[in-house]
Amino acid sequence: MPLRLLCALILTTSAVFAADEVLTDKSSSAKVMALYQKVLAGAQKAPPAPGGIICLGSSHMQFWKGVKTDLAPLTVHNYGIGGSRMNQAAEHFVENLAIPFKPRAVILYEGSNDINAGAKPEEVLANFRKLYGKLHAALPQARLYVLGVVPSPGKRFLKIAELRKTNELLAKECATQPWMKFIDITEPLIGADGQPKAECFIPGDIHMLPAGYAVWKSVIAPVIVPAEKPYEHAQ
Repeated sequence: MPLRLLCALILTTSAVFAADEVLTDKSSSAKVMALYQKVLAGAQKAPPAPGGIICLGSSHMQFWKGVKTDLAPLTVHNYGIGGSRMNQAAEHFVENLAIPFKPRAVILYEGSNDINAGAKPEEVLANFRKLYGKLHAALPQARLYVLGVVPSPGKRFLKIAELRKTNELLAKECATQPWMKFIDITEPLIGADGQPKAECFIPGDIHMLPAGYAVWKSVIAPVIVPAEKPYEHAQ
């Protein structure tokens, strides 16, 4: 990629981040919950109509700004919260950002902050079970799409074995229920050299450039759009 184009993409991405508070696993729980309260207030002020699709997750989900276009013509609402972990999604997000709005489906991205902060894959799985248990109890017809963990470069990639184990556990769990589907977005972001694709990530950062989200679209859209399109006007 030409240097000038790369710089333009980085500046554009930085502008997007500047409009949102960027939180990671290093951010305090108080800051994460403050952002959650802000997102929740916005959702309650302008609630999504029942029957849509709600996205929950950490910063990789929060910064998926093109999700509505990438998953068109589906009706999608993105309530991603940077810095969050699976336990927060299970304890707060699914109960207050999903269930009250009666979505027909939820797209979930969590796990990377958990693993980087020292959680074991089995802990992520335990919290995931709590999350989907609450969702299914409240909305038994809702479908749940679970994204694999982003293989961010740098120190985070040193835990790639734990990330892959987390994916394995989540995938196996999703396979136990017909209304859950695991989507592997991890391996498509890794190059032939076994390292994260440099063109997909902001240099020196854990977050993705537009090229990274283009990979997401190429993997996620072919799964979710055909599955959900028949329900788009049936709610």
